[in-house]
Amino acid sequence: KIDYPPQMSRKLLGVVLKNEKSIGMSLTGVYGLGRHLAKTVCSRLGINPTTKIKDLHPTTLQTIEKTVENEYVVDTDLRDQQKADIMRLVQMRCYRGIRHTQGLPARGQRTSTNGKTAKKIAARRVQLLGMKFVTPKKRVKQGKK
Repeated sequence: KIDYPPQMSRKLLGVVLKNEKSIGMSLTGVYGLGRHLAKTVCSRLGINPTTKIKDLHPTTLQTIEKTVENEYVVDTDLRDQQKADIMRLVQMRCYRGIRHTQGLPARGQRTSTNGKTAKKIAARRVQLLGMKFVTPKKRVKQGKK
């Protein structure tokens, strides 16, 4: 067991790791790694997921970092891949691509009473992707003749 000073920060893939947290939960701080993948990485390397960060040797952290970088798509690579997937849908002008440009839910959710969250996220998405924001046309109810 190696005791590191509490002020000494240890990083893994750009994420600052807290000494008191377990390695399984600390790995979930990396964008694209959830609990399941974190446990898979630990079991693949023969590390107990409940081991605290302060108990791990620096070479073990380097091994974890290399494994995650080589085996999984995480962090900026994953963000770039998601951005490219959305842009592909937009360029194809398919239904989901149109819904992305309009800032509406793309997976069949109702929009008459809900969908406010998707509309809020749309403004951020437009800034990130550099897309042109297309406002959906309002439906005009026609009265009886």
